[in-house]
Amino acid sequence: MSNTSRRAWLMQAAALGLGAGFVSPRLASAATLEPSWPMDLGPFYPVEKPLESDADLTRLDGHAKRAQGQVVELTGRILAHDGTPVPRAKIEIWQANSFGRYHHHGDGHDTIQPDPDFQGYALQEADDQGRFRFLTVKPGAYPAGSFMRSPHVHFDVQGRYTRLVTQMYYPNEPLLGQDKVLKHDLFGHTNPMPANIFGALTPGGSTLEPGAALCRFDIVLGDG
Repeated sequence: MSNTSRRAWLMQAAALGLGAGFVSPRLASAATLEPSWPMDLGPFYPVEKPLESDADLTRLDGHAKRAQGQVVELTGRILAHDGTPVPRAKIEIWQANSFGRYHHHGDGHDTIQPDPDFQGYALQEADDQGRFRFLTVKPGAYPAGSFMRSPHVHFDVQGRYTRLVTQMYYPNEPLLGQDKVLKHDLFGHTNPMPANIFGALTPGGSTLEPGAALCRFDIVLGDG
């Protein structure tokens, strides 16, 4: 399957909600859900968007090579606080490559390897059930002054009434406890850290690609 055809299939799968990865334990009859944590936009939001912004960040048109790193199928739902889905929410994600470098002119980490085959940013509209799906790689950690940023993915979500900027962190990472940006965003709520900032990672669990990981991350927008 060509790169273009595969990305088109991925986007169609996301729109239709195909695959077991979209089965959500959060039903509309559930108790009120805690809204996701608002977090800083950060310095690496791509004000100048890349030429490609589809749901497959691991392949670029005209590139023979694929993005380096552990491939991750990133899925979830956009929900209101009562557990009902937020249809057609606009979802932007951006992240560092597997080495820890952003595709952004403001990333001055010249000693960190760039990856010209990694898209770095994607834009998707959730389906009628609030579901989304991306194919990406696990981001690398990177230095931020005197400390290291733990692997994370940035989200900017626009629902019907609510916009939320947040970040998803990978669980059980050794750098979580010393990430000062994360501590700032959590206003000291770090012992323990809130469960809803973490993706649920299943190694080898991807429904799109054999051997790839599955990472589930639901986002709660409050009023939706």
